[in-house]
Amino acid sequence: MRLPDEFATKLPLTFRKDGGYRILMMSDAHQKPSADDRTIRAMGLLIDRTKPDLVLLNGDNVSGCATKEDFMAQLALIASPMEERGIPWAHVYGNHDQTDVLSKRWQQTVYESYPHCVSRTGPEELPGTGNYFLPITDEAGEPLFGVWGIDSQQDWQSQTVPLSYGGDLYWDVMMPMPIASYADYDFIRFEQVMWYWNTSVALEKLCGRKIPSLMMFHIPLYEFNAMLRNATRTQLKGEYNERLSNSEINSGIFAAVFQRGDVKAIFAGHDHINTFDGVYCGIHMGFDGSIGYQAYGTRANDPGQDRERLRGGRIFDISRADPWKIKTEMVFVGRLD
Repeated sequence: MRLPDEFATKLPLTFRKDGGYRILMMSDAHQKPSADDRTIRAMGLLIDRTKPDLVLLNGDNVSGCATKEDFMAQLALIASPMEERGIPWAHVYGNHDQTDVLSKRWQQTVYESYPHCVSRTGPEELPGTGNYFLPITDEAGEPLFGVWGIDSQQDWQSQTVPLSYGGDLYWDVMMPMPIASYADYDFIRFEQVMWYWNTSVALEKLCGRKIPSLMMFHIPLYEFNAMLRNATRTQLKGEYNERLSNSEINSGIFAAVFQRGDVKAIFAGHDHINTFDGVYCGIHMGFDGSIGYQAYGTRANDPGQDRERLRGGRIFDISRADPWKIKTEMVFVGRLD
């Protein structure tokens, strides 16, 4: 069955004739007015070598812009690798995207003006901007797979929707012995979790089955720590190079996803030099690393003494024959030259 118009995408997102579908995720471009062209060239190289059907930008896409004109110029550069090649692309926002001058609501109008951008603003009543579901279909429009985009918010000082809390968040949440991260990041709000749940239930009723899917947001989840601390059990691979920067508040999105059973992969950006992934409670989770050469790279004590060693993106391969099985791996720019 075809989904209602509310789920329609600007461009068709359809499995290839060979039955495959490839997604390329790139995070933390941090494109700024002073940047050279290395990030844009790297994005183009990754796209040309991996040949994705859809590109996902997982937050902190544009930074350091003092005016709307600066933003539009930098976004034009970030969008160019996909627009020039005619490839559909979508995005979510990171903790650095919103500024006092550049609200995410305004930015979204610019993003959506690009012909191949299939992102959506999402329901107006939800905290954040860019909460959406993108169906991947067969030739007849039957949804076989999906991508959830979620706005993971910013930090305590730049909340999209201020909490109705009379206390001091830094005193009450950022205690001397924090549970997870020592970071002041905000969290995916309950309204967003409820929206995912209700939309997932509605999709199951419409289709008569659950739709296997990938979920992306910028800031990692609390539960990534459990995966990291049990590396053998969770089949961990990739690199762990910096402390996880998740919120100290557990949003509950993992519990909702775990209970619903349709999301089989959850991936974040944010921690530029963490590239690990594993399987926790049957859900494949992990990091995308960083594509942006203006973002921080590996540390001075990196074994290879190469600050740019982990610049890259992550590919996801889905098969029409079994869309519940998602294959993923990091692809590094330096290994493609």
